[in-house]
Formats: sequence, C-alpha cells, structure tokens
Amino acid sequence: MDVRNHDDVTRLRRNTLDRIYLADACRLTASTSYRSSAAENRVTIMRSPTGTLQPSNSFPHRRGLTSGYLMKLIRESLRMTQFQLSELLDVDVATIQGWETGRRPVTSMRVADLAYLRAKLIHRGANPKLFEVLRDAVDADLVLDYAIKRGSAKVDGTGHPLAAVVHRRDLTNLITWPLTGSLPSQLAGLVDIDATRRGPSSRHPELGADERQRLFSHLLKIADERRRADDALLRRQAIYLLAFDSEPTTAGWLVDEHRAALNRARSRNDVPAWVAVRSASVALARYGFQEPLIDFVATGLSDDEQAIANLNYWAYWVGEASDTYTDDSFMAANDPRHAAGTRLFRHLVDRLDNASEQAELYIHTLWQLLLARPNVAAGDPSARMAAQRKIQMLDTAGLTASARQKVSDVTYGLRLS
Repeated sequence: MDVRNHDDVTRLRRNTLDRIYLADACRLTASTSYRSSAAENRVTIMRSPTGTLQPSNSFPHRRGLTSGYLMKLIRESLRMTQFQLSELLDVDVATIQGWETGRRPVTSMRVADLAYLRAKLIHRGANPKLFEVLRDAVDADLVLDYAIKRGSAKVDGTGHPLAAVVHRRDLTNLITWPLTGSLPSQLAGLVDIDATRRGPSSRHPELGADERQRLFSHLLKIADERRRADDALLRRQAIYLLAFDSEPTTAGWLVDEHRAALNRARSRNDVPAWVAVRSASVALARYGFQEPLIDFVATGLSDDEQAIANLNYWAYWVGEASDTYTDDSFMAANDPRHAAGTRLFRHLVDRLDNASEQAELYIHTLWQLLLARPNVAAGDPSARMAAQRKIQMLDTAGLTASARQKVSDVTYGLRLS
C-alpha cells in the first residue's frame, strides 16, 4: 500500500469513528439527563439529581470490605466457625464479625497483633499465599474507602491512593472484586468458595447501592476535573475503574473523553497522549463499543515507540517487571526484551477468545511479543500448545483484516518456536 492510499484509509477510519461517536452519544443520552455542558456540571447531573454527594466520616460504609471478606475465606479454608476462631485468637466473636464484614478493618489492629494472627492461622494450616493477597486487599480497601467517603465532593489529588503507584492486575482485580463478583485470579486454587457456602451467603464482597454510587461519583469527579499533567496517573486509573460502572451516563462521558483524548493524541503523537486514548478505549470496550479499541490498535500502536510502551505496560501489569513505578514514564523507558515474557505470553494466550471485548488488543500484543521475543513460546511448551489450540478455535471472520493477518503470523511463529 502506498502512502497516499494509507492516508486515505486513515481518513476513512477517522470519519467512520466520528460517525460512530455521534450515533453512540445520541443512543446513550436519549433517555438520560446527560448533556455535553460545562465540565463542572457533569458529575452532579450524572450521579446525583439533588446535589453532590459530600464527604462524610460518618457514612456507614465498610472500610475493610475486601480484606474482611478475604479474612472470612481464610477462616473458612480452615473449616473454623467464627466462635472457634475467636477462641483461638482470644478475642470476642463481635471482633471476628467486625473484621469479616469490613466494619472493623483488620488494619485497625496493631502491626504486632496482625503478625501474631498471621502466624497463628498459618500454624493451623492456612495457606501463606492468602496473606500475600491480604496485603493487596488492604490497599484495595484504601482505594474504595477513600472514594466512598468523599463521594462527588471536590478533592485535592495530592495523597490520593490512585495516584501513589501504577496498579498491577492483582491489585486491580481486588479493587473490582465487589463490582464484578469475579474471583481474583490470584485466589484461584487457594480458596474453594463453593465448598464453604451455606444458605444465601454472598460469594463475593458486595457494595451497597449508596456505596457504589459514592464510589463512581468520586471516580467521575476525579476523571472530569484532574486534568493537569502531574495528575495523569490518578486520572488514568480513575478512568479505567469507571468502566465497571453500569450507568449509561458514564458511558456517555467516556465517549466524550475518548474523542477528546484521540484528538490530543493525533496532534501530539507521544506515549502519554496515546496512553490516555488506551484507557478510554479499554473502558468503552467493556460497555460493548469495540470500534474505539480497534482504532487504537490500528493507529495508537502503529510505531516502534508505541509498541515498546504497550509491551512494557503489559509486562508490568502481569507482574513480570519487579520494580514498582509511581508514574507511566517506564512504558517508554524500558526495553521489553529485558522481561522474560513467559508470564505475559501465557496471560495473552489465556485470553485468545472471540468473546473477549479486548480480543483485537490481545492478538496485537501477542504478535508484538513474538516479534520482540521470538523464542518466548519455546520456554513454555504447554502455553505454546494452548496457544495453537486457541488459535484453531478462533472465529477469525469476526476480526479485522489486520487482526486476521496477525493471527496467521502468530501461527507461523509458533510453528518455528
């Protein structure tokens, strides 16, 4: 394809995307109070018809919701009742109930007492890995507590838990556990919820309707107002979590946000600008809008700099990068060839599925990974065989022509490995 034809295709994709935006915005806002007015009015219009949800130290939310539920799973893994655990730890039953419901978070304990609890339960047979997950669950509760307590009231981004470090998959899975009900992958094989459930007991930590409203009101407030360069991480991670809201008005806001981010990226064409497009694209894909993500793969990952940033982010996300970063600059700074790639390879293979809302991004990233690390599949023969099976099962008719070609390239690469 010559340059002139490539430019024509790019313009056609942009015009098509613009028409889709218009149709989606009309469809999303037809039956809601969402309107594209001044930014300061949006959160109040979308989340609270009678006014903003003000911060409150007395709001009766569970400050240790996720860690408390995990404490319950740890107890149940030992086949112990609350009374038996209270006797073992020499506390009253109300304390155990407070931990497990989240109303008395385990973080309110002294560090020495928490270490003693851990040692006691491991000695009784609890899996030590559950306490590694518990550390992340405490961080997840910090995010949820901070947001729910503040609602849609104006906040300073300084000290916000979403601005502290770049989140990995394990932490994000715990933050979203009360929203999706899906067991975090790091708990698979460590707990058996079906074996311990009796009666109508919940299978996952649950947010009440008011807690949920305050959470998403806060995230929307952050995403809509914190637009300075030094708030980029805070805003990006808030936008990602907005994808787990169920309000059509939030989807409408994300459509608007993605369009603005795409316009900035087209003019600046740097990694931070395209990272913002990625966040909004992935969020919209969860709402069922595939075209923004397909467009991001085609245009936002089209050069070497963006390809490196994409692989670096994925390696960090799945835990292959050992360092913890406080901003997104590592995406452009690191050489993806330094990461082993085996964990990322298996992660992507597990998600080769037409039903995935990010199928095109997974295929593209797997293709990029094999280009950067041609021998990565050779290091994990079982994952290579799984990839070959998954590819055979893919219905490529529903993919773009570019994705179909990449599937073909990946198939050939796997044969050579």
